[in-house]
Amino acid sequence: MFNINNFLNAREERVEFQKSLIKKFSLPLVTIRTNYPGENKSESLAKEIAKSVSIEIELLFFKNIKYKTNTSTEEGDIYFYLVDDTAENLKKLCIDFEENHILGRCVDLDVYSTTNNPLSRQAFNLPKRKCFLCDNLAFLCGRSFAHSHEEIKNFLFTKYCKYQKYLNEKLVITSELASLSVEAMIYEVSLSPSFGLVSPLTHGAHNDMNFFTFLSSSFTLRDGFRKMAEIAFSNLPLDTIFSHIRDIGKNTEKEMFKVTKGVNTHKGMIFLLGIVIAAVAHTIYKREKFDKIKVYIQEMTKNILDDFNSVSKKHKPLSHGEKLFLKYGFLGVRGEVKDGLKIIFNGSLQVFKTVYEEEKCLNKASLHTLIFLMSKVMDSTIVYRHNLETLKEVQKEMKTIFDKGIE
Repeated sequence: MFNINNFLNAREERVEFQKSLIKKFSLPLVTIRTNYPGENKSESLAKEIAKSVSIEIELLFFKNIKYKTNTSTEEGDIYFYLVDDTAENLKKLCIDFEENHILGRCVDLDVYSTTNNPLSRQAFNLPKRKCFLCDNLAFLCGRSFAHSHEEIKNFLFTKYCKYQKYLNEKLVITSELASLSVEAMIYEVSLSPSFGLVSPLTHGAHNDMNFFTFLSSSFTLRDGFRKMAEIAFSNLPLDTIFSHIRDIGKNTEKEMFKVTKGVNTHKGMIFLLGIVIAAVAHTIYKREKFDKIKVYIQEMTKNILDDFNSVSKKHKPLSHGEKLFLKYGFLGVRGEVKDGLKIIFNGSLQVFKTVYEEEKCLNKASLHTLIFLMSKVMDSTIVYRHNLETLKEVQKEMKTIFDKGIE
């Protein structure tokens, strides 16, 4: 049974609790509450919406969350986050979420500064929120009881159903992208001849791996690629997506090394294909055209060369890429993705398409594509094992083969 005194006491206790959190952590506070009508704020729909939004907000704020908790009182379920960021930036992110996320209109995302002052939309020259059922200001409709509780709950339920539909779509699409990633890796290692790469017939220039090592590793990576696609199939900012997928990539590497017993079969592939899968997933989510994939790759990785800022000869252990950067100023795959993989989108995709349409042979189309790429790509493996001069010789030889054509 609803008791107004209990409700008011819960609100006062929540305000004091918020003050104590801000004082303890000296950080801005973000709270989540469902915009739920009526006396019972703890109905299952209200709880599920708040919980769903909390998951999304944790993805948005990611590593900046220093403390989180939640309460369930007469006010309903409320989530609290102390975030290591400016209150102004947090408010902008929350406003964007409220305006653009499926569940954004269903909740209030309040931001409090380190002095416990709530930030308003008006501080950013934005109008007050409008009612989600009509074009009037939300607070006016609330005061005048312009809409019945049933109307409001029906709106919230519709939004929640739409969100569940989005989750189902995400599951289907990201699972498909993950499966395609495994298929692509198996096609790659199945190519023959492969000029020193591992194939079904030879371990190439590698003494520590073979075709079956690659197969085992490929299947292990599927889950990591699915998680990367899931993060990107969202409205998260691209820099946040990239930060997430790099963390997922590191964990995926660990799984790879477990299966291969320390052999590096796919470390570069995890990095490169992970970025591509994320860009593809985000493009599909945004309902954009194919050409947008390249743009998203560039936007995600625009600051990737900052990786080299802290690299020095005293920094140990150095990766192969870092060693080559120090020795030659070699940008490697980081430089390629920063340019949006132009060599792929403006070259090798057309090579593959043309040969496959003419020959109807996947191996031949892949072989032509490999030779084309070897004539163009600044291959860090060749440079690391030999030198830049050897790479230039390989590129020259491959260009000659490609220009003559392959029978």
